[in-house]
Amino acid sequence: MTTIRTAITLAGAAAMGVAGIGEAEAELATDERPLHAFETTGWRTTAVPLVNFSSDDGTGYGLRTNLYRYDGTSIPYQLKVSGQLFFTSKGKWVHRLLVDTPNLVAGNRLEAEVAFEREDFANYNGTLRDDELDLYTKEQKTFSQSFPSFRVRWIRQLQGHWRLRAGSRLSTRDIDPNASTGSVLRSLNPRGTNGGTLLETDAALRYDTRDNYNNASSGQLLEWLIQYGIGAGGDFNGFKTTIEHRYFQRIARVVTFATRVGKDFTVGDWPFYEELDLGGSSTVRGLASARDRGESRVLINGELRWQGVPLWRRKHLWLGGLIFLDAGQIHDGLLPSGDGWRRGGGAGLRLQWASTIVRADYGQSGGRTGIYITFGQLY
Repeated sequence: MTTIRTAITLAGAAAMGVAGIGEAEAELATDERPLHAFETTGWRTTAVPLVNFSSDDGTGYGLRTNLYRYDGTSIPYQLKVSGQLFFTSKGKWVHRLLVDTPNLVAGNRLEAEVAFEREDFANYNGTLRDDELDLYTKEQKTFSQSFPSFRVRWIRQLQGHWRLRAGSRLSTRDIDPNASTGSVLRSLNPRGTNGGTLLETDAALRYDTRDNYNNASSGQLLEWLIQYGIGAGGDFNGFKTTIEHRYFQRIARVVTFATRVGKDFTVGDWPFYEELDLGGSSTVRGLASARDRGESRVLINGELRWQGVPLWRRKHLWLGGLIFLDAGQIHDGLLPSGDGWRRGGGAGLRLQWASTIVRADYGQSGGRTGIYITFGQLY
C-alpha cells in the first residue's frame, strides 16, 4: 500500500555552491549512504528550511523540498526529486531542481540538475595589491552575474572503497560590471568579460575510507578530478585537474585532527569566472570571497576538532568546537612560490544533532575578519 509522509527538518544551505577544491560543489545527493533500505514503500516528502550567514554573502534564507519514492529494496531510495529556492541579503540566488536515481542500473547512479544562480556583488580584483584596491569603490571592484545551467552526473561504485564519477554541465553566463566608470573588470578586460556559453565534461576517481562522511573521525579521502571545457565559437578551450587528500585521525576520545590538502591547475583558455579562486568560507576563512583568481592553486586546511559536551545525550545533541589554520596561494606555473601565500586562522563552534551539524566559524586573514554560519563541516 502506498504511503505518503511529510516531515519538516532543519538543514543548512550547503547549496550555496561555492566553488572550491573538492567542492563543496554540491556532491548533490552523491554522499547519502544509509546502510539499509527504507522500511516501507511509497512516497515521502520533506520540507527543509535553509538558513545561513557569511560576511561575504550576508544572511541566507530559502526552502528545499524533497519528494522520495521507496520500493523497500533500493538504498537509500528508488527516486528523489528535489527543488530549492535560496536567497541572501546581499543579492545571491541559488535555485535548483534535481532528479536522483541511485540505482538506475545495479551499481550505477544517475543525477540530473537544472539550476539558476545569480550574484549581485561578485569580486574581481585582478592582480591588484590590497593598497591599490583601497583606491576603488565597492562598485568598481565588483560585477553582477547570472547563469542558468544544466548538469548530468553518473556515479559507479567500484570494488572496495573506490568510486568513479563522470558528468557534463552546460551553462551560459551574463556579466555586468557594477560601475559605469573605473571598473576593475573593464579596465583589465580578462577573457570572458562579456560572459559566454561553456560546455564542461569531467571525470573523477575517488578512494574513500572515512568512518562517517558527515563528520569523520578516522580514515581518508583521495580524489583525482580532470575536466575539459569548451565555449561557443571556440573562445574558451582548456583543461582543469584537481588532486585532493583529506585525512582524519582521532587523537583523543573526543578530539579529531582533520586535514585537507589540494592542488589544482588549469591549461588553456578559461574565462576569468571559471578560473581557480581563493578566499571565503570554503578555502581561506577571513579572506574576502574570490580575493585572488588564477591558473593554479594550492590549498591547505587543518582543524583540531573537539566533540564537546552533551546537551541532551538521549537525543544525541552535542556542543563542540575547534581551532583551525588555513593557507593557500594562487600562482603561475605548476608549483607555488615562496611568497604570495594567504593565511588565515580562527576558531569555531559545532552544534551536532544526530547527523546534522551547525557550523559557526570566526576567521582572520591579513587584517580582515569573517563570520560564517552554515551547516556541515568544511570537509
